[in-house]
Amino acid sequence: MMRIFVLLAILLSCAGPTNPFGGNVFISEEFSIDKMYAGQDIKLNFSPGAQYFNSPYDLKITLTDPNYKINDFRYEIIYNNQKLDRWYKSEEIKFPKNKTKPIEITFKNLSILPGHINKIGFVYYPSASAHPVIHNLEIPHCIKNSKGNNLSINQFKVSSALTADIKDLAKEYNYNPSLVAALIAQESSFRPKTLSYAKALGLTQITTTAHREIKRFKKDWKIYPGFSKTSVRNLNKKISNNQINAKNDWRLEPKKSIEGGIIYLDYFKSYWATPDKRDILSQAFKKKIPEIDILLASYNSGASRVKQAIINSKVNWLFDKTLNEARKYVMNIKSYCYSFNQGKSHAK
Repeated sequence: MMRIFVLLAILLSCAGPTNPFGGNVFISEEFSIDKMYAGQDIKLNFSPGAQYFNSPYDLKITLTDPNYKINDFRYEIIYNNQKLDRWYKSEEIKFPKNKTKPIEITFKNLSILPGHINKIGFVYYPSASAHPVIHNLEIPHCIKNSKGNNLSINQFKVSSALTADIKDLAKEYNYNPSLVAALIAQESSFRPKTLSYAKALGLTQITTTAHREIKRFKKDWKIYPGFSKTSVRNLNKKISNNQINAKNDWRLEPKKSIEGGIIYLDYFKSYWATPDKRDILSQAFKKKIPEIDILLASYNSGASRVKQAIINSKVNWLFDKTLNEARKYVMNIKSYCYSFNQGKSHAK
């Protein structure tokens, strides 16, 4: 028997403790097949084409099968290699009048939380075959380098000037503009005066520790005197009354904040490029090294913690218990990056 490990992530907003479909679903049996449908006449398309973690969204499936029969129409959802017995179905199904047109299946208002393993498959059983068609929906991907300039940030109110700065700086430093925008979306939701409880400031949430690394390349960039010794409450007051501003703290200048975030990513890139770190990575990852994930996790949790997780957990490093927050962080950014690079928003 051939077991199918599928990666379609679908999560309903009423998610329960045992699986993404909540309390209305029962796990029935482990799923395995001996043969898949080999015909070319059945087409499955998903929009979006990958998992999306950042907000509720509609997942639309278009299924073209010229030989389907309504009375025999059947599909199943597989979660972590187990078939779910879904006695309550919330999705909408529209059958076309013309069988050459696609059937539309829409799962509305789905919400999938980052940080979990969600391997879910959509399995369709053609009326004319005993073997099913299986669709795998990938996890969202994001590349670091990009020569393209495709960037759409529809779900955020971002000015054309800020969008242009992101594109220009990404091009200058050879970064994917969608990755840079995704980092900002996760860190500050594009709010330039955001201050965290950890006293990270600006679009890319630069801490005083990060500033020390960045100022090696930008010696004239200053931060507000005594910033790290001032309480968050007082810092917020000073930012609100403009006592701390872009003139005395570079992190409040949007364009500099974007560039600073990219420089900080480059700092981690250099950190992981040293021979001893490459040896650690080579021993942990026999195949492809997940460089984007490692850079983002380092930006969030620090390179030392990430290094120890890689040493301890090898390929499962991102699921190391010390990186719970970093795991969510990485998955969120990759989801944003995927969405921004599609040229449209998947969020409701």
